[in-house]
Amino acid sequence: MNIQMQALGFSSARAAIFRPTALRLSAAVVVVALSIVSFGANSASAIDKTTWILPFAPDKHGLIHLLNPYRQPNSDYSAGHRGVDYRVAIGEQIFAPADGTIAFAGQVANRKLLTIKHNLNLVSELEPVCASSALGTVVRLGQAIATVCNDLPGYVWHCPDTCVHFSLRSNGKYLSPLALIGGLSPSRLLPLGRIG
Repeated sequence: MNIQMQALGFSSARAAIFRPTALRLSAAVVVVALSIVSFGANSASAIDKTTWILPFAPDKHGLIHLLNPYRQPNSDYSAGHRGVDYRVAIGEQIFAPADGTIAFAGQVANRKLLTIKHNLNLVSELEPVCASSALGTVVRLGQAIATVCNDLPGYVWHCPDTCVHFSLRSNGKYLSPLALIGGLSPSRLLPLGRIG
Protein backbone atom coordinates (compact mmCIF):
# COMPACT_ATOMS: atom_id res chain seq x y z
CA MET A 1 0.00 0.00 0.00
CA ASN A 2 1.37 3.42 -0.85
CA ILE A 3 2.14 6.15 1.68
CA GLN A 4 -0.59 8.49 0.33
CA MET A 5 -3.24 5.85 0.98
CA GLN A 6 -1.97 5.33 4.53
CA ALA A 7 -1.98 9.10 5.14
CA LEU A 8 -5.64 9.19 4.13
CA GLY A 9 -6.41 6.39 6.64
CA PHE A 10 -7.00 3.55 4.17
CA SER A 11 -6.07 0.05 5.30
CA SER A 12 -4.53 -2.46 2.88
CA ALA A 13 -7.93 -4.04 2.24
CA ARG A 14 -9.58 -0.69 1.61
CA ALA A 15 -6.72 0.33 -0.70
CA ALA A 16 -7.22 -2.82 -2.77
CA ILE A 17 -10.92 -2.00 -3.13
CA PHE A 18 -10.24 1.67 -3.83
CA ARG A 19 -7.86 1.11 -6.75
CA PRO A 20 -10.18 -0.88 -9.06
CA THR A 21 -13.07 1.47 -8.29
CA ALA A 22 -10.92 4.49 -9.07
CA LEU A 23 -9.72 2.84 -12.28
CA ARG A 24 -13.28 2.05 -13.38
CA LEU A 25 -14.35 5.61 -12.62
CA SER A 26 -11.34 7.03 -14.48
CA ALA A 27 -12.03 4.79 -17.47
CA ALA A 28 -15.68 5.90 -17.53
CA VAL A 29 -14.67 9.58 -17.42
CA VAL A 30 -12.21 9.06 -20.29
CA VAL A 31 -14.84 7.27 -22.42
CA VAL A 32 -17.41 10.04 -21.85
CA ALA A 33 -14.83 12.77 -22.56
CA LEU A 34 -13.73 11.06 -25.78
CA SER A 35 -17.36 10.69 -26.87
CA ILE A 36 -18.00 14.40 -26.34
CA VAL A 37 -14.80 15.40 -28.16
CA SER A 38 -15.61 13.00 -31.00
CA PHE A 39 -19.18 14.34 -31.35
CA GLY A 40 -17.96 17.94 -31.27
CA ALA A 41 -15.24 17.25 -33.81
CA ASN A 42 -17.68 15.51 -36.17
CA SER A 43 -20.18 18.40 -35.94
CA ALA A 44 -17.48 21.04 -36.38
CA SER A 45 -15.92 19.26 -39.35
CA ALA A 46 -19.33 18.88 -41.01
CA ILE A 47 -19.99 22.62 -40.59
CA ASP A 48 -16.47 23.44 -41.81
CA LYS A 49 -17.19 21.53 -45.05
CA THR A 50 -20.26 23.71 -45.70
CA THR A 51 -19.45 26.91 -47.57
CA TRP A 52 -21.26 30.09 -46.53
CA ILE A 53 -21.26 33.52 -48.16
CA LEU A 54 -22.87 36.89 -47.55
CA PRO A 55 -26.32 36.98 -49.19
CA PHE A 56 -25.59 40.07 -51.30
CA ALA A 57 -22.82 41.51 -53.47
CA PRO A 58 -20.40 44.21 -52.27
CA ASP A 59 -21.12 47.78 -53.36
CA LYS A 60 -19.62 49.34 -56.53
CA HIS A 61 -16.38 50.02 -54.61
CA GLY A 62 -16.12 46.41 -53.46
CA LEU A 63 -17.09 47.32 -49.89
CA ILE A 64 -19.50 45.66 -47.48
CA HIS A 65 -21.18 47.92 -44.92
CA LEU A 66 -22.03 46.27 -41.59
CA LEU A 67 -24.49 48.59 -39.83
CA ASN A 68 -25.48 46.54 -36.76
CA PRO A 69 -23.45 43.60 -35.45
CA TYR A 70 -24.86 40.54 -33.71
CA ARG A 71 -25.35 41.06 -29.97
CA GLN A 72 -25.94 37.92 -27.91
CA PRO A 73 -28.90 38.36 -25.53
CA ASN A 74 -28.52 37.30 -21.88
CA SER A 75 -31.50 34.97 -22.20
CA ASP A 76 -34.02 33.85 -24.79
CA TYR A 77 -36.30 36.75 -23.83
CA SER A 78 -33.87 39.60 -23.20
CA ALA A 79 -32.71 42.40 -25.47
CA GLY A 80 -30.06 41.74 -28.07
CA HIS A 81 -29.64 41.79 -31.81
CA ARG A 82 -30.20 38.30 -33.17
CA GLY A 83 -28.52 38.79 -36.52
CA VAL A 84 -26.46 41.26 -38.52
CA ASP A 85 -27.61 44.22 -40.62
CA TYR A 86 -25.91 45.33 -43.84
CA ARG A 87 -26.52 48.45 -45.91
CA VAL A 88 -28.16 47.57 -49.23
CA ALA A 89 -30.41 49.28 -51.77
CA ILE A 90 -34.07 48.62 -52.53
CA GLY A 91 -34.21 46.19 -55.45
CA GLU A 92 -30.75 44.75 -54.72
CA GLN A 93 -30.38 41.05 -55.48
CA ILE A 94 -30.23 38.59 -52.54
CA PHE A 95 -28.37 35.29 -52.92
CA ALA A 96 -28.55 31.98 -51.02
CA PRO A 97 -25.86 32.12 -48.29
CA ALA A 98 -25.47 28.31 -48.49
CA ASP A 99 -27.19 25.30 -50.03
CA GLY A 100 -30.65 24.68 -48.58
CA THR A 101 -34.41 24.61 -49.08
CA ILE A 102 -36.82 27.55 -48.90
CA ALA A 103 -38.83 26.91 -45.69
CA PHE A 104 -40.82 30.15 -45.62
CA ALA A 105 -41.35 33.00 -48.06
CA GLY A 106 -43.99 35.49 -47.10
CA GLN A 107 -45.24 38.19 -44.81
CA VAL A 108 -45.07 38.33 -41.00
CA ALA A 109 -46.79 41.44 -39.62
CA ASN A 110 -45.54 44.27 -41.88
CA ARG A 111 -42.35 42.68 -43.15
CA LYS A 112 -41.43 40.22 -45.88
CA LEU A 113 -39.25 37.30 -44.76
CA LEU A 114 -37.37 34.49 -46.41
CA THR A 115 -36.27 31.46 -44.38
CA ILE A 116 -33.89 28.78 -45.66
CA LYS A 117 -33.31 25.41 -43.97
CA HIS A 118 -29.75 24.15 -44.34
CA ASN A 119 -28.05 20.93 -43.29
CA LEU A 120 -27.08 20.30 -39.63
CA ASN A 121 -30.28 21.96 -38.33
CA LEU A 122 -29.12 25.41 -39.46
CA VAL A 123 -31.72 27.98 -40.51
CA SER A 124 -30.98 31.38 -42.07
CA GLU A 125 -33.47 34.21 -42.37
CA LEU A 126 -33.46 37.43 -44.38
CA GLU A 127 -35.69 40.51 -44.17
CA PRO A 128 -37.14 42.58 -45.78
CA VAL A 129 -36.91 40.62 -48.98
CA CYS A 130 -39.36 39.70 -51.73
CA ALA A 131 -38.71 36.09 -52.64
CA SER A 132 -38.33 35.00 -56.24
CA SER A 133 -38.16 31.35 -55.13
CA ALA A 134 -41.21 29.40 -53.92
CA LEU A 135 -41.63 27.42 -50.72
CA GLY A 136 -39.85 24.05 -50.97
CA THR A 137 -37.42 25.18 -53.68
CA VAL A 138 -33.95 23.71 -53.32
CA VAL A 139 -31.42 26.53 -53.59
CA ARG A 140 -27.67 26.45 -54.14
CA LEU A 141 -24.94 28.64 -52.71
CA GLY A 142 -24.93 32.01 -54.51
CA GLN A 143 -28.22 31.43 -56.36
CA ALA A 144 -30.41 34.55 -56.73
CA ILE A 145 -33.43 33.98 -54.48
CA ALA A 146 -34.93 37.41 -53.68
CA THR A 147 -34.62 41.19 -53.85
CA VAL A 148 -34.56 43.75 -51.06
CA CYS A 149 -38.01 45.32 -50.84
CA ASN A 150 -40.12 47.69 -48.80
CA ASP A 151 -43.56 47.37 -50.26
CA LEU A 152 -45.57 47.15 -47.04
CA PRO A 153 -47.06 50.23 -45.34
CA GLY A 154 -45.81 50.72 -41.81
CA TYR A 155 -42.55 48.85 -42.19
CA VAL A 156 -39.99 50.51 -39.93
CA TRP A 157 -36.35 50.04 -40.82
CA HIS A 158 -34.26 49.19 -37.81
CA CYS A 159 -31.19 50.78 -39.43
CA PRO A 160 -30.43 54.40 -40.26
CA ASP A 161 -30.00 53.35 -43.92
CA THR A 162 -31.83 50.77 -46.01
CA CYS A 163 -30.53 47.42 -44.76
CA VAL A 164 -31.03 43.68 -44.90
CA HIS A 165 -31.25 41.74 -41.64
CA PHE A 166 -29.48 38.37 -41.84
CA SER A 167 -29.91 35.90 -38.97
CA LEU A 168 -28.81 32.32 -38.31
CA ARG A 169 -30.13 29.67 -35.94
CA SER A 170 -28.62 26.36 -34.94
CA ASN A 171 -31.11 23.94 -33.37
CA GLY A 172 -33.40 26.89 -32.63
CA LYS A 173 -30.72 29.04 -30.93
CA TYR A 174 -29.48 32.23 -32.55
CA LEU A 175 -25.84 32.76 -33.42
CA SER A 176 -23.96 35.25 -35.54
CA PRO A 177 -23.91 34.41 -39.25
CA LEU A 178 -20.31 35.62 -39.18
CA ALA A 179 -19.45 32.44 -37.26
CA LEU A 180 -19.83 30.54 -40.56
CA ILE A 181 -19.06 33.29 -43.08
CA GLY A 182 -16.03 34.67 -41.29
CA GLY A 183 -15.40 38.14 -40.01
CA LEU A 184 -15.72 37.66 -36.27
CA SER A 185 -13.01 39.44 -34.36
CA PRO A 186 -11.06 37.04 -32.16
CA SER A 187 -11.38 37.48 -28.41
CA ARG A 188 -8.33 38.78 -26.62
CA LEU A 189 -7.65 38.27 -22.94
CA LEU A 190 -5.91 41.17 -21.25
CA PRO A 191 -3.87 40.93 -18.05
CA LEU A 192 -5.69 42.08 -14.93
CA GLY A 193 -5.28 45.76 -14.22
CA ARG A 194 -4.64 46.82 -17.82
CA ILE A 195 -7.12 48.50 -20.09
CA GLY A 196 -6.55 49.00 -23.80
